Amino acid sequence: MTRSPRPLRHALAALALALLVTATGGSCGPGDRPAKDDGAAAFEPGTLRVLASSELADMAPVLEEARKATGITVRPTYAGTLDAVGRIASGEAGKDFDAVWLSSNDYLRLRPDTARRITGETPVMTSPVALGVRPAALARLGWDPEEVTWSQLHRAVADGRLTYGMTDPKRSNSGFSALVSVASGLSGAQSALTGEDVRRATPKLKEFFTGQKLTSGSSGWLATAYGRRADVDALVNYESVLLSSFPAGELTVIRPADGVVTADYPLTLLASARPEAKEAAGKLTAYLRTPDAQRRITETTLRRP
Repeated sequence: MTRSPRPLRHALAALALALLVTATGGSCGPGDRPAKDDGAAAFEPGTLRVLASSELADMAPVLEEARKATGITVRPTYAGTLDAVGRIASGEAGKDFDAVWLSSNDYLRLRPDTARRITGETPVMTSPVALGVRPAALARLGWDPEEVTWSQLHRAVADGRLTYGMTDPKRSNSGFSALVSVASGLSGAQSALTGEDVRRATPKLKEFFTGQKLTSGSSGWLATAYGRRADVDALVNYESVLLSSFPAGELTVIRPADGVVTADYPLTLLASARPEAKEAAGKLTAYLRTPDAQRRITETTLRRP
């Protein structure tokens, strides 16, 4: 698998289901919590009601600057990826929100019942899924962070030498993206995964999940839960979350050499949004994609242009 700056765009629903069947670490763990309903309110001119991934709470300073520059106020409600997708598919999101801002729209693409409920999407920033490892565990394993592969991670887990936390792939994009990366690395796939690749990797994927000791339905909430645990060696999450959630030196961030899946954080309009909301979203994304705003996003959140 090549290291790609783009999200996995061509995953098939059948392939996703085959991957998710292997996810034995899907029970809810510390750090799960319901969506924070700050945005479910009546439409107001100049306000964009957004159903957003939990880790986007760190965008508050940037969005305040966007408000001053554009006059558009973003009112977010935070949720796990699959929870948000379920609300969109049911039509519930269309009653309370104008747009959805997830780490990736891969889950939306896997649900045919969401296609008619969303319209334009604008990628705003990127962050690859990576692994943060405690220094003691890294020293024990004797790894060079620049050369670690998913196959090495699997072998360490299967041998009982590494434990980790990861979001539930059935509910969160970071966990799903990690699962795709692991499956690609273990199967030896050189391009898009096939059903045969997944079948070939399934026994090793099941071994990989024996090391998962902490989970959650959301990337941001998982990072908070991991910070309260000293008995888990590593954390699979977005690079930006790993870098921004922990003091320097607490985790060594590893981007496996055999490839990662990258989130592109597209701001996506709901088809039910009023024309005024669609215009507001256009102004907001135009501002967020300017060079100055992109630099500010990188400085504030450690996500990349």
